[in-house]
Amino acid sequence: MKAFKIKTHQPGKTYQSPHFFIISKGKNAGEPSIRPLTNSFVVFANSAEEAQQLFWICNILYCGNHFKTCLFGPLILFIHIGEVRSVRNKMIRNYEGHHWNGRFTALEKLERLTEPLKHQHQCLNEYKIALMQSYNLCRE
Repeated sequence: MKAFKIKTHQPGKTYQSPHFFIISKGKNAGEPSIRPLTNSFVVFANSAEEAQQLFWICNILYCGNHFKTCLFGPLILFIHIGEVRSVRNKMIRNYEGHHWNGRFTALEKLERLTEPLKHQHQCLNEYKIALMQSYNLCRE
């Protein structure tokens, strides 16, 4: 798992090797993503399994707010590619192998549980908007 590359993502470019993305700007800088985003880094791995492990390590680091201390910028926060490398290398070096397996499965379960809740939250917000828009302001 030690041989991975991180590069700045160029929008429109497609990648053949196993990879994922890390948001580089905004409040969510450091958050991993499967889909390409405009302001992001792309992380390449040697195999799909390794990419999956790196993705979840990155997700654990993001959820644990380990990237928050690395954010820069007066208005729009961003993270340097070198900071992402150093935080990830430090965590991988300190916790190799079995330490991550339990955290991977726990985080995957939590992600599966939050998806329906996110959908319900979105539906409730749409219902609120529809309810407020149905109020007739032109009554006499």
